[in-house]
Amino acid sequence: MYTILVIDDNEIIRSTLDKVLTAEGYAMSFAFNAEDGFKACFQNKPDLILLDVNLPDGDGIQLCRKIKAEPKIRHIPVLILTGEAVEVDRRMEGLDAGADDYILKPFNFKELVLRVRRIIS
Repeated sequence: MYTILVIDDNEIIRSTLDKVLTAEGYAMSFAFNAEDGFKACFQNKPDLILLDVNLPDGDGIQLCRKIKAEPKIRHIPVLILTGEAVEVDRRMEGLDAGADDYILKPFNFKELVLRVRRIIS
């Protein structure tokens, strides 16, 4: 069973992702901010990280860069989630930080599931 770590401060997003991805057979874990999310990468050893860009204690793109710079966890794929009307430069910044994919909120759940499967299969 694959484990997905969601790093997002929005309770509705976390709850919805939990329902959708648990129904698909994934084990879920959650962090509410960048600091706890970074620690959870080591503790939970997820197979995928779903990472919000806007966190209460920092920028998700910077957190992605930090994860990808850490030898023990850099192999974990990161899918960035954002509610921002993101310009191409900002999306490229996320991909340049090491993100494996980028999806805008609100997203289609079938599309999200397909992207998750593609990344961790």
